[in-house]
Amino acid sequence: MGILPLIVIAFQVYIIFTVIVLLLDNRDPSETFAWIFIFILLPIAGFALYLFAGRNWKKSYDHKRKLPQYVAKNLITLFKPIAEVQEKLIKLMNNRSKLQHNDLMTLLYRNSNSLLTVDNSVKVYHRGKEKFEDLLKDIQQAKNFIHLQYFIWYSNDILGKKLKKLLIEKVKEGVEVKILYDYSGCFFTLGRGYIRSLRKAGILIYPFFNYLAVFKTHTFNYRNHRKIAVIDGKIAYSGGMNVGQEVIDGGKKYKSWRDTHVRFKGDSVNILNAIFAIDWYNTVPKEDIFEKKYFPNLPEKLELNGDLPIQFPTSGYDSPWPAILQLYFSFITMAEKNITIVSPYFIPESSLLVALKTAAMRGIKVTVLMAGIHDNPIPYWAAFSYFEELLKAGVQIFQYQKGFMHAKILSCDGRMCSIGTANFDIRSLRLNYEVNAVFYDEKLTKEIDQQITKDLDNSREVTLADFNQISIIIRLRNSLMRLFSALL
Repeated sequence: MGILPLIVIAFQVYIIFTVIVLLLDNRDPSETFAWIFIFILLPIAGFALYLFAGRNWKKSYDHKRKLPQYVAKNLITLFKPIAEVQEKLIKLMNNRSKLQHNDLMTLLYRNSNSLLTVDNSVKVYHRGKEKFEDLLKDIQQAKNFIHLQYFIWYSNDILGKKLKKLLIEKVKEGVEVKILYDYSGCFFTLGRGYIRSLRKAGILIYPFFNYLAVFKTHTFNYRNHRKIAVIDGKIAYSGGMNVGQEVIDGGKKYKSWRDTHVRFKGDSVNILNAIFAIDWYNTVPKEDIFEKKYFPNLPEKLELNGDLPIQFPTSGYDSPWPAILQLYFSFITMAEKNITIVSPYFIPESSLLVALKTAAMRGIKVTVLMAGIHDNPIPYWAAFSYFEELLKAGVQIFQYQKGFMHAKILSCDGRMCSIGTANFDIRSLRLNYEVNAVFYDEKLTKEIDQQITKDLDNSREVTLADFNQISIIIRLRNSLMRLFSALL
């Protein structure tokens, strides 16, 4: 037998083997066929890429050694006073309001054990300058502990150096500082010398997933995209802003940076601190920080006071349900008048694509605002492949032109909104660790809507006429990027 027949037989065996591996993963059929296409296009290398970046490792997650996200909050004895009154609290909030949120509140409690709290106050930031001015002040006033978690952290710019100096000063004052960062997000931004300086000063700083470590290469494609700061268990921050001077002034690439972040006070701080504590436990095994000293304001008995209901749905590759995807789907299908989506990237999962088109065709005003000046061409190009069918269904699409748009917001009917870390793309909704804040409040939602109106004034609307002018070659490129965006 010649060499060519042997090659053909080997290739057939390779295809059969890889297809069996894919079928056992029980993926969406479109993803399965996309990977088969890659296996054929890139023999051997395609399979290696799949094992490295595409394999569904959720099924092999070590639930005995790790603290599973979907049961973590139920295991925390400290949170029993809040957990025990969830059903009563949800009913109470719906009775107080003309708006019925019961279904969504119940969904988020069931899919990610997202505890509802009502005794809260918040401050919303749409610019990095104001957010970091307040955060640095709060850190300066810290007395006991500081918990910080960011996807990207620049160590060599103005903000990174200022934060490093302040944190070292606080440690000298006796304040405990713990930092988590994402290994992928900070690979090129957080210098080793910077980390060594922090550790030398007594700061505990670790990468959430060090995928270059032995036996951890399978985690390469799972990122911790959360941004959380907690000071003394009394103040917390979360939203879209990473640690970088570019968030304040646009940096070298952009004229400005548009983002949204929130400062929390009240019972919601305990929830964000618990989410940090879970990630800390998963990063530093057996280091349990579910102690009373880290939750000084947790009540022994929850009083049903307060009028700002907030939930924090979380998701990650070990979660049993895609909680934030279900949140976004519910927002779209619950809309009675309008739904607005703000995200730097727009690569809707298949169910969300159907929901958006259906909402627009039943008369709901559906508005999508995404970045018009991109930081990554692949998701930017991929987004265009969705435009034609959405525009034909009646969805309005805008691209922000004043600077880089990095906010992650959903607003529904002027009555509820979501602000968080999850982009409106497949990576955030299926692969990343994310956290969003859901606000059931008309006043806050109207404040968010007013800001979005200003953003739309600085945006360019995409029309069918614009889309029809795109050449076949560019459309092919965009469609190819759409294929890869669903996988990576």
